[in-house]
Amino acid sequence: MNIGAGKCNLPKMDEQRFLKIKAAFERHGGIMASSPEIDAHLERIGAESSTLNQNTILIKTDRIPSASAVYEELIHTAQFRDGQAIGSNWIDMEIEAKVKLIKYQKYYQISDAEHQATLQQLRYLVNRQRGE
Repeated sequence: MNIGAGKCNLPKMDEQRFLKIKAAFERHGGIMASSPEIDAHLERIGAESSTLNQNTILIKTDRIPSASAVYEELIHTAQFRDGQAIGSNWIDMEIEAKVKLIKYQKYYQISDAEHQATLQQLRYLVNRQRGE
């Protein structure tokens, strides 16, 4: 989940790239769901997207997500498949995803603006994990 990303204006992923990733995810049994109810849920939690489980990613109906949001949610689906999602460790999962986004910025074609937002989110999560 891109913390606070629902309220900022990160650049959207290239549409053709997004559609290819979405189609591949769906070919493997996944679904990227969107609806007005999902939009309301994402607004409530302040997110651009969110992962429910290993097969379900929630995205807003009104725009293509940012590259960092798409890849972060794909990382989270892998965490679910690997059994890492146990409910109480969401901060660990978020930190791991942010670290991967930072490490693979160029490979994932994540913009500098998204990269800076991810660094800021990572700092926030690490401080929260430490109780600060």
